[in-house]
Amino acid sequence: MNKTRVYLFTGFLESGKSSFIQDTLLEQGFGEDEKTLIIACEEGEVAFDIPALEKENASVEFIENEEDLNYETLLHLHQKYQPTQVMIEYNGMWDNTKFVDEICIDQWQVVQILTTISAETFDLYYNNMRGQFVYHVTGSDLVIVNRCEENTKKYPIRGSIKSLNPMCQIVYENKNRQIEDLTVNDLPYNLNDDYIEVNDMDYGIFCMHIMENPQIYENKTIKIKGKVIGRDKLIENGFVLGRQAMVCCSDDMQLLGLVCISKYAKDLIKDEWLVVDGTISLEYDESIQSNIPILHVDHLEGAKPLENEYVTFD
Repeated sequence: MNKTRVYLFTGFLESGKSSFIQDTLLEQGFGEDEKTLIIACEEGEVAFDIPALEKENASVEFIENEEDLNYETLLHLHQKYQPTQVMIEYNGMWDNTKFVDEICIDQWQVVQILTTISAETFDLYYNNMRGQFVYHVTGSDLVIVNRCEENTKKYPIRGSIKSLNPMCQIVYENKNRQIEDLTVNDLPYNLNDDYIEVNDMDYGIFCMHIMENPQIYENKTIKIKGKVIGRDKLIENGFVLGRQAMVCCSDDMQLLGLVCISKYAKDLIKDEWLVVDGTISLEYDESIQSNIPILHVDHLEGAKPLENEYVTFD
């Protein structure tokens, strides 16, 4: 038996979930030849256009209380509407992992989790409601960052999201709901320069970008500060220079590091802080079947530890 496809839309209140669902059905034809059930778990700033949705064979049910979103309720709705697909506008304060793991009925299958984030309120929620933010992002397949303006700093937002969920796809929309691509102009340094000095506050953005786009950095000279994580077990005279990114709390860290080669590698001490500069080359890594960047160090020197050693994407 084919299960009913479920698309779970997460994000904080007024992040654009309702608009995204309606646009998907009414303007992109996603409801064609489908019988769609929309379950709205909060009242957003944009009301659903129920008459227009009904013309696309879509029905809307509202569930305001978390305790009412349960197995029995979903089973009743399934029997009532017999939908071929379900779109759930999930309440931004509820744990969406609970829905996937405990609530979703056997007849349904969550095939995609989509998260909407307003660029206008990103800093507010990320800095002050990190726990709920983590719920939204960690399980997402697609993150839509909307309401971007000309001066929106996309790479810091991208870095924060990718530190929580490296595998998710991220797209950016301007206020006219048009897709915007990331460009090198969004980076905090000039990629046209052959010599790039990475500021301490830009460390995370640099690491994310070079790992995703190593070919852009080939033969460039990089100056960067970090601490010695340890020796590389496979590369002669290799060591890892890195810093920790705080994903959610001090017990939940992700290492952002760069493999370096230096004749002084054997003399380095774990957790020692260094400033290094050298040239990037690309080498094929069999384990990931892709090229990785290697920094061939021309100069290194000891450095004073940072007051806050954790990576941020401000």
